Amino acid sequence: MDFEISFVKEKGYFIIKTSGDTTPDDVEASLKHVFNSPYWSTGTHILYDNRLENLDNLSGDDVQKISLKFTQFNDKLENSKISLVMPKDVAFGLARMWEFYTENTATFRTNVFRSMDNALKWIEEIG
Repeated sequence: MDFEISFVKEKGYFIIKTSGDTTPDDVEASLKHVFNSPYWSTGTHILYDNRLENLDNLSGDDVQKISLKFTQFNDKLENSKISLVMPKDVAFGLARMWEFYTENTATFRTNVFRSMDNALKWIEEIG
């Protein structure tokens, strides 16, 4: 997976724009890049723009591994919002599986959207 990270200074959150084939290790690498940013602090929100990502190679086991990649960073992600933009049906379903695997152990909130507009509204909401 290729990814491009930007920080929206006026709103205080990161956008990770992904493309190509994805592996659990790629997801972990993207998180580590964000954590190494001078703009990172615990509780900062992250929006994953996955509109160009290819998830055809992912299995249910891979989705569970991705969940573990996120929750291993619970200390850094505490009180963060993690939003995923997944417009395609299969990708949306896999992202909902990720939410299921993550919800009981995460210190952060998650939401999956089909549109960038709805994801931005949620990530920018106060609270």
